[in-house]
Amino acid sequence: MKKITQNPLYVGLIALMSFGLAAMLSYILVSAYNMGPTPIDLAVLEFMVSIRNDFLNLVVAAITHCGDTITIVSLCAILVILPTRKKYGFPLTLAALTGLAIYKPMKHIFLRARPDVMYHIVEQGGYSFPSGHTTSSIIVYGLLLYLIRKHCKNETLKNILSGVCVFLACLIPPSRLYVGVHWATDVLCGVFIAFGVVTLVIAILERIYKKNESL
Repeated sequence: MKKITQNPLYVGLIALMSFGLAAMLSYILVSAYNMGPTPIDLAVLEFMVSIRNDFLNLVVAAITHCGDTITIVSLCAILVILPTRKKYGFPLTLAALTGLAIYKPMKHIFLRARPDVMYHIVEQGGYSFPSGHTTSSIIVYGLLLYLIRKHCKNETLKNILSGVCVFLACLIPPSRLYVGVHWATDVLCGVFIAFGVVTLVIAILERIYKKNESL
């Protein structure tokens, strides 16, 4: 990963591919489905509803709330306040704001409706495409994973926090499908956007670290 992020060509290609896939998916949904649900969206929603039970509902709802705006903002605010703000808080906040600047306008451009409220386990308003929770959680917890692996000196703490980041980055996106507030293509687009943002931010950080080491 380090070699890739230090090569501008690789970074550009990965980011271009990620954002290109998001744009392609958006175009397909507009042109072929008029931003309505695809057969895959409907099948995934039906499957998620079929596996629900009271225990899973509680667990998955708790997981999905880890991607709520208040959770992400609180995490970034705490890390900005701490003395290690330059290592964690500032990069994380800038990355989160970059993701927000991409997905928020898209929601108001495409105006895609969410699945019917009868499927919702948690309350969620606004438009559906792309998934903001997916985008934000992968950016924040994915980048935090990188920063922890980069800066944390305590191996035990590093491994524990890394595991938490991987857990949340991987499970929050599908949790949005389980709780019934997003279509599968909403989440997929969020993954594409987040991967592009994380790749670019890590590449920028690697260049900064390399420059600082040479001073």
